[in-house]
Amino acid sequence: MVQDDRETREKTDMMIIETERLLLREYTADDFDALYEILSDPETMRHYPAPFDAAQTRRWIDWNLENYAKYGYGLWAVVLKETGQFIGDCGITIQCIDGEMLPEIGYHIHKKFQRQGFAKEAARAVRDWGFRHTQYDTFYSYMKYTNLASQATAAANGMRKVKEYPDPKNTISCAYAITRPEWERSFRTDFRIVPAAAADTDAVLRLYREQIGRAFCPWNMYYPGPETIENDLSRDALFVMKNEAGGILAAISVEEDEDMDRLECWDPSLQPAGEYARLAVTPAYQNRGLARKMVSHVLDVLKERGFKSVHILVARDNLPAIRSYARFGFRTAGECEMYDQHFLCYEKKLD
Repeated sequence: MVQDDRETREKTDMMIIETERLLLREYTADDFDALYEILSDPETMRHYPAPFDAAQTRRWIDWNLENYAKYGYGLWAVVLKETGQFIGDCGITIQCIDGEMLPEIGYHIHKKFQRQGFAKEAARAVRDWGFRHTQYDTFYSYMKYTNLASQATAAANGMRKVKEYPDPKNTISCAYAITRPEWERSFRTDFRIVPAAAADTDAVLRLYREQIGRAFCPWNMYYPGPETIENDLSRDALFVMKNEAGGILAAISVEEDEDMDRLECWDPSLQPAGEYARLAVTPAYQNRGLARKMVSHVLDVLKERGFKSVHILVARDNLPAIRSYARFGFRTAGECEMYDQHFLCYEKKLD
């Protein structure tokens, strides 16, 4: 049991992307059996020259491990969030498309889980990750001309067919593509960040409860609750992002945490310091940059209120958050044990 728990933690540490139903994480050698079941299946591989044997399947995993090391991405294992079951892969690799080496979004889903929207859900999340974390201005997907299901997934990913071309491997291949401006237009709308009002309490509470059970989220049905929201409203500390219709898509709070302020790792020249907490984005709009906008807004609020810096505690195993704070320019000030957890202490000067 101890070994199983350790393996679960290790695989969670390698999590790259979270969607409503899926987790995308790095491959491990332990994924061989589940992957071989997919890649050796004649029905699943009917648009490939032939199903894979065991050696080809092991090479597939090794190839992606090499891609992670070389590029920082590759095809990632796709697992069901509720059960952890491996159902396929999806990610970015560099492929030869009509003689050019181009970034390609690929996907393979176990036949038992096809026609349930998993390939589309994973591909969209990979597309969003790619535009946010790489410098590529166009992503492609290519497939054999007979693979209509793959073409439909590419189209659902906002891609348009850009060419058909002779391909010795596929006889004829189809290439689909989406550019960065096309991607940005696909979810652009009129969002505004405003101080929350008492009338927003129920919507904010629903937003908080949508986060329960998501990776790295310690919240439950009791916290954060109505009392937390009421306290934030009384301090003018709660901010929400609303769409054109007034729906709440995200929330964040300015925090007052004396226990955190007393930690000795902070730079004394950057006092007074503020904190923020309870950042939440509705699942349908996650991985679209809304969290970044909320953090940027609250940093401006803290600066306007006279704070010289901002502090944040991040669970040591929350790698997605750690990567995000690094991009925001936070520095690691130290480590601490609080609330029965081990945290990294991050600090940012408010310029």
